[in-house]
Amino acid sequence: MPLSPLRFAFRYLSVLLLLAPLFLASGCGRSGEPFPVRAFLAAPDNLLGNRYELEAEIDAQLNWREGLGRIIAVRTLRDDARLPIFISDSMKANLLVAQRYRFEVSVRKGGLLYVEYLKKL
Repeated sequence: MPLSPLRFAFRYLSVLLLLAPLFLASGCGRSGEPFPVRAFLAAPDNLLGNRYELEAEIDAQLNWREGLGRIIAVRTLRDDARLPIFISDSMKANLLVAQRYRFEVSVRKGGLLYVEYLKKL
């Protein structure tokens, strides 16, 4: 006997509610772990593939290539270190010097800090 639409919807929602904690648990999605500036400056390759949260102020635009993105110099709010980050054009971000942001960055090959997500503070 086939399930009625109401029973199907109820079962579907029940399964979603049971699985939701697995997807929302720590370790999934945004990391929230603070960016380790000193460790990065000492040995960026040790952090390859990791994701971190970085709170920083825009210091200067260093380079821009249409269709690709831009490299921005930022000053970290915690350590006052100057770091270059890459922001893809696909993010469609309008950035100005002295604006403060919370960036989610991943460490890529060559120590590239690639912005995955940003939010103005």
